[in-house]
Amino acid sequence: MAFPPPPNELALGRTEQSLADLFPLDRSYCFLNHGSFGSVPHEVLATQQAIRMEIEARPIEMLDRRLRANLSAARARVAQFVGTEPERLGFVVNATEGVNAFLRSLRWERGDEVIVVDQVYNAMRQSLLRLTREFGIGLRIVEVGLPVPTPSAWIDAVESAFTPRTRMLLIDHITSPTALVLPVVELVRRARARGVRTLVDGAHAPGSIALSIDAIGADAYTANLHKWVCAPKGCAFLAVSSEHATEVHPLATSHFFGEGYTREFDWQGTRDVSSWLAAPAAIDFFERFGWERVRARNHSLACWAQRFLCARWSVEPISPLDGSMLASMAAVWLPPRVQAMFGSAVELQAHLYAAHRIEIPVIDWKGRWHVRVSCHLHTNPALIEQLAEAILGLGTRQCPAPAAVDCRATAGAPTKSA
Repeated sequence: MAFPPPPNELALGRTEQSLADLFPLDRSYCFLNHGSFGSVPHEVLATQQAIRMEIEARPIEMLDRRLRANLSAARARVAQFVGTEPERLGFVVNATEGVNAFLRSLRWERGDEVIVVDQVYNAMRQSLLRLTREFGIGLRIVEVGLPVPTPSAWIDAVESAFTPRTRMLLIDHITSPTALVLPVVELVRRARARGVRTLVDGAHAPGSIALSIDAIGADAYTANLHKWVCAPKGCAFLAVSSEHATEVHPLATSHFFGEGYTREFDWQGTRDVSSWLAAPAAIDFFERFGWERVRARNHSLACWAQRFLCARWSVEPISPLDGSMLASMAAVWLPPRVQAMFGSAVELQAHLYAAHRIEIPVIDWKGRWHVRVSCHLHTNPALIEQLAEAILGLGTRQCPAPAAVDCRATAGAPTKSA
């Protein structure tokens, strides 16, 4: 069965290679892990560097007299992009910091319960485990088995876990280990109907799916801009509902405590604010292509990758093959025989990098391994085909390392059949 690659949804006269040239990635290896840490386009890096140089030229002016106005402008652009009001959005370094700022601003009582699904990001799980030790809260982990047949499986499993002691639902918008888009709007609606607070970890959402935070209606929503929006590292935000704006504070308490939500988050002590100030440049960079078209292109490639790899490796899909639960990533089971060759998923991931120059996460999910393929403008079908062949070629642990491969193949490269 042939799997022709998806069409280039951008159709702007650019080849796949020229799209990849927008990023400073080392092309001697195949980068399929944008979901962990993305690459910042050359143009956005240049903007950040210009901001840094301006700060170094006039430090007091830029970090004192002009900081509030500059951050206000950046915050307004980000808020417009993610669908919320600027006065309820504060910049943080990453989504983990945003989650902790919200969790640690609340008053907990012994016996309060927090619900998470088993595919919650591990840093969030650890943050909650710390609360269990400090305040005696209970952590209820909802099991959702793989494969997931429909989004309703999440809704049924979470709703059945609510108890009279449930105080909060912490839910991923897109799961990190399994790359699945969760039905957060309905989950938030059902939680709020029971008087349960909701915190959404949207680390992978901005830039990979259309986002309107206010339409979701959660008590708090935190997300990274340094993943799919490709802002510089250390750029994220925490948006809270108006009812929580006076009670939520950044982790670093500084000079402006009690003077308002954005005032507190704008100044958390001396730090490099250039990534926050460069966020509008990252948003505008992809806006020239049209964000809807960028997301559609990346989504179609992720859906193709799922179908292609499942067929090539003869494995069942983790989620529906119609792509209804995918954004810009796809998790695909590895063939059982491959798992039997290596002592751990970490060992296989290291082997793929060292021997095949492929950068991709290999995840051990409850004893069964899968890879998570990320798709952005620098990703093309040839890279995914190279991954497929590398896995199929693992006949022995000592398979020879291939010569360095230039991964700038264009969409016109021949496509292998499954």
